[in-house]
Amino acid sequence: MKKILLGILIVVVLVFAGSYFFIPEKLKISGATAYQGNGEGIFRFLNIDSNWKKWWPGEISKNVFSYSGYDYNIEMVRYLSFELNVAQNKDSYKSLLKVIKLKTDSVGIEMGTELNTGHDPISRIANYFKAKKIKNNFDDVLASLKEHTNNVKDIYQFDIRNEKVEMQYLLSTSKLFPHYPTTEDVYSLVNIVRAHISTTGGKEEFSPMLNIETSDSVNYFVRVGVPVNKKTPESKDISLKQMVKDGNILVTEVKGDTKTINAAVKQVEQYIHDYQRSIIAIPFQSLVTDRSKEPDSTKWVTRIYYPVV
Repeated sequence: MKKILLGILIVVVLVFAGSYFFIPEKLKISGATAYQGNGEGIFRFLNIDSNWKKWWPGEISKNVFSYSGYDYNIEMVRYLSFELNVAQNKDSYKSLLKVIKLKTDSVGIEMGTELNTGHDPISRIANYFKAKKIKNNFDDVLASLKEHTNNVKDIYQFDIRNEKVEMQYLLSTSKLFPHYPTTEDVYSLVNIVRAHISTTGGKEEFSPMLNIETSDSVNYFVRVGVPVNKKTPESKDISLKQMVKDGNILVTEVKGDTKTINAAVKQVEQYIHDYQRSIIAIPFQSLVTDRSKEPDSTKWVTRIYYPVV
């Protein structure tokens, strides 16, 4: 019996002594994850309050983000980081959520805090297990954030893809309008090109292409192009353009009216800026839906193309 008690005493002494050697007075607690994505884009996504409900794994109430017994509050937003207060019952911890730009197309997310374990062995051991629970909570939160932000569409609202140029030749014409071009204006130019194609023995490929530019919101310079299967003759008002076949091009497809299309264009340009790409040719819209036959603009399908390097 004495040996058993002595053994228990020795174990207790070792555990208490170990708490000083292996559990520091101040524990650093952190969770981290890394995945494909753009740091600027993800930070911008997180900096919009309404986006948190898209990925937060728990409940949200009056700007308090709760998960598995812990309440998170955003106290301050800094560049690429968020100062948080994490609370459970009467305990609270200052925490930092950091967005780390690894490369233009890869990102790391880190969440960390510190915990004072105390001076006596019992407090140190108890706080050690408390720290493990906090880390598990951080890991779950970061896993949910990764799951909901590791796709381009999550960040830019549209499915922006890197593709290769399929078309090589197109015939184009242009005109300056003293107003934003109507559907009739656009297709009047498309029909001029189509009439020319019919006289050349060429064959139309893909959908008509459209580019609209303005410097004063009064006059609009409109270019239309119709891809053709081969090099065909030009005319006075119609020119032949040659694209870099198999070159790099960003593509996204949208369904909706001009407002939706313009929103997609804005997001593609933001993507280009974030990923440090360069536009090397005039961007254009591919009119998948024949707008001259479909008056309901909410049904229009449009592909947006940006040639880039």
